[in-house]
Amino acid sequence: MNAIFRHLSVRLWITLLFGGTLLLVLMPAWQRAVGMTWVSVPVVLVLTGCFGLCGWLMNRRGLALIQRLMDEAAVWERAGMADQAEAVFERAKSAFDSFWLSPLQRRPAGLRITRRLARFYLSRPALDRHGRNMVAAYLRMHPGDEPVARGWLEALLRLEDPGRHDHALAERIGGALEDRPAVQRALMAFYLAADRADYEALETYRRVWQHPDPLPAEWVVPLARLLVNENHLNDWALQVYLRGHAMGHTDCLEGIAAGVRLLRPHADNRADLAAAHAVLAQLDDGRRQALARRFQPVETGAPHPQAADCPSEAHAARTELPLLARVIAIGDAVAAALVSAGRRVPAMGRALMQSARLRRLTFLVLVLAAVGVVTAVGWQSMGRRPEPAPPPEPVAEVQLPPPVTDPFTIQVAAYLRPEDAQRYVDRLKQQNIDAFSTKAASGSRTWYQVKVSHFPTRDQARQYGEQLKTKGLIDDFYV
Repeated sequence: MNAIFRHLSVRLWITLLFGGTLLLVLMPAWQRAVGMTWVSVPVVLVLTGCFGLCGWLMNRRGLALIQRLMDEAAVWERAGMADQAEAVFERAKSAFDSFWLSPLQRRPAGLRITRRLARFYLSRPALDRHGRNMVAAYLRMHPGDEPVARGWLEALLRLEDPGRHDHALAERIGGALEDRPAVQRALMAFYLAADRADYEALETYRRVWQHPDPLPAEWVVPLARLLVNENHLNDWALQVYLRGHAMGHTDCLEGIAAGVRLLRPHADNRADLAAAHAVLAQLDDGRRQALARRFQPVETGAPHPQAADCPSEAHAARTELPLLARVIAIGDAVAAALVSAGRRVPAMGRALMQSARLRRLTFLVLVLAAVGVVTAVGWQSMGRRPEPAPPPEPVAEVQLPPPVTDPFTIQVAAYLRPEDAQRYVDRLKQQNIDAFSTKAASGSRTWYQVKVSHFPTRDQARQYGEQLKTKGLIDDFYV
């Protein structure tokens, strides 16, 4: 913002200097030609023309200076002198932060510099903190740049403890480049290194697994171990368990046994279920049941996480929202609004204009504004007598909501973490599906079940579930 104010100030001073001089020369002739009534028209035209011409000349000068410095930095970079190239890049950033460029030219110029700097820092042997921040600032504005995104993800794998902002940016890159196998594989390696099993990570694992190119062998066992630990079970997870077992990971037997007991056969998974039966052929029913116990907690005597609950409990879980959840929802909405507003700021406005003096000035203004608001509120409240409390109004009879009469519902998923279940519910609601989540306890575990709608008969619930499964909106369901 300082650069924009300096640019406008310089343009106004130059306009007043040269435009005022020109008006002093031409004003007598215009006054004799058009009179005093219309003399303001040529004055406005002259000042407007001088202001526009001054901005055009300053933009040409600033863009030419930045381009010359970028070309010079490229020469140093091709010569293998990275330190000299970085010094020239710093001069280009200083030229961008000066008064030369108008607000309309700052965004494309800033994008060009940040794109070039992101590629420069990624080409270096080690990505330091400054370079990582520069690359991340560019990717927040342009997550669809595949080469930069892939290089940034590969650099993240070399970090010992990536921050939450790195994970958020990785999710944004994954959503922007879903059809890029190289980026999805790099993203999967990053998620596996962080032992992530949330919705975004599972979707990435699924996309990479279902790609025609086979998954590297060194990724299969970590993926199978992660899915077993999270009790994840569906058709593609069964494929992971089968391949992991073939590679010697014995814990995959639990997932294979659970798949045989819990997955419903259909045209797409018959071959995998047949292979699973072949793996378990030497085991008796008791051993199979013991292996699948982790995925089937009903055997401990607690409510089954994949069994339909009472309609009243499901309705209560769907309608009651704790105060803390409301506060969190409001915070998420405010954060989304701030992020949306931040996207309108030029990339260099966040990446380059990190002035300590500007931050201190902004903080001082906010503090003074807060003190002023508190003082005004306190001054208005001084001397104000408290008003008598109004008499209590008669309590009206509470109208209870009608009970849920349709006794059947379908369950489409069960998670160990409530945020994963809520994320899946939000995704289904975006498809106009009446989804909600319930909570069920099983021994030392608590399951968060994702369910869909209510139905008067079991056949209607099963038909609706088959429709959702045929459309690819869910993997499987239980009535």
